[in-house]
Amino acid sequence: MKVFLVIFEWSTEDDSDVDIEAFASYEKATIRFNERIREEKTCLSWVHEAFGENDEILDGYDFDECQPDMRLETYAYWDITNKYNWQMHDYIAIVQLEVK
Repeated sequence: MKVFLVIFEWSTEDDSDVDIEAFASYEKATIRFNERIREEKTCLSWVHEAFGENDEILDGYDFDECQPDMRLETYAYWDITNKYNWQMHDYIAIVQLEVK
């Protein structure tokens, strides 16, 4: 049996945490993965400062992503770090886990 984990690892200057949620399908995990990204881009997170009006990444931030592929059910991630303050970091991923 497969489960799909949505892992949200974040850190700021004064705190950090990891949140892991398990889903029975890749589709459900992908929905939650995209929700997490949208949540991080709101003014409640430091991440919203990293994106411009057209959702482009601004100078001063390292950004990388690998979008989910519903057909292949591949590993996906969304990763952003403040170049000038490495403590400011968000990482969201979908990971497949085989339950034995």
